[in-house]
Amino acid sequence: RGDAVQTIDMNQDNYFEEALKMRNLLEEFKENYGLRKPTILGVRENIFTGSVSSLAWFMSAQETSFVTLGQRVLADPLKVRMHYGHPDVFDRFWFLSRGGISKASKVINISEDIFAGFNCTLRGGNVTHHEYIQVGKGRD
Repeated sequence: RGDAVQTIDMNQDNYFEEALKMRNLLEEFKENYGLRKPTILGVRENIFTGSVSSLAWFMSAQETSFVTLGQRVLADPLKVRMHYGHPDVFDRFWFLSRGGISKASKVINISEDIFAGFNCTLRGGNVTHHEYIQVGKGRD
């Protein structure tokens, strides 16, 4: 059916105007970034619960600084994205041929999508980060 899978958490929200940009984002899979086509398309997050309380404002500022600074630096020069709860779009066929997005671990007692970023990096995937599309996120 589709060539891409977008993962979002329960505390995330997608806006209608951002859904109109999804076609442009999916076209990024056809572009070469460096030597290979991308396997993870990272998108930015907009914290929409920053005005609820002072704690929410602090968490919003902390999350915004991590996402805007940390994820950009990891994606652009390093081609790495340690995916954990970020609204990323995955190349479905690339990940299906390598065991899927979520994996279980014998060492850590979780089965989470953080292993998608590790798996992509270890198996030679290509990661990009795009600022023209965003997903809302609730924090408190």
